[in-house]
Amino acid sequence: MGAQGSGKGTQASVIGPRLGLEKIATGDLFRAAIAKKSELGVKVKSILERGDLVPDELTNAIVHVRLRDMARQKAEGTVRGALFDGFPRTTGQAEALDRIMAEQDDHIDVVIEIQVPREDLVARLSGRRVCPTCGSVYHIESDPPKTPGVCEKDGTPLGQRDDDMPDAIRRRLALYDEQTSPLLSYYEGRGIVRRVDGNAPIDDVTDAILANVSEEKV
Repeated sequence: MGAQGSGKGTQASVIGPRLGLEKIATGDLFRAAIAKKSELGVKVKSILERGDLVPDELTNAIVHVRLRDMARQKAEGTVRGALFDGFPRTTGQAEALDRIMAEQDDHIDVVIEIQVPREDLVARLSGRRVCPTCGSVYHIESDPPKTPGVCEKDGTPLGQRDDDMPDAIRRRLALYDEQTSPLLSYYEGRGIVRRVDGNAPIDDVTDAILANVSEEKV
């Protein structure tokens, strides 16, 4: 868990393979379901095309399908478990996830919260630049293009998304806080929440997460 820009995706991509855990991110599941043109995928596609948020009921159903498939992989020994990236986002999703996992005689072992000060998150996110032609993403400080303001792939001038403007970012972070505080309390009641400093170098954040996860029965 962690706010936008905290590095959840980066860390999940590194830690998953190291521990033999399959990363589960709802965005990936939505895209896969849409590509398969499954019944759930068709519903998700229509919702996203309207610009609406996918409701919890549908999100939980797609996660349920993935975990059911993963149960077979665990039985075969090809994966050890799941690493959820940014899911659940609400207490309702967490409760549904508990029910789904209980059906498989499984449970959440540990919750990692990556903490980064708000103004640092604003700086990270507001520095993002996107190519309007090919969609390539850069950052003016951490991953700048060779020629400032120009996409390396097609030479198109880079732009900044409206939701990457500082005021918009602060609104998104406020919404995250509103939704996540009760979710953290939900898991803190079980004593499974661990916190790491997301402002440290990437490798140090990885080591801190692994140190916490290694204490659990993963």
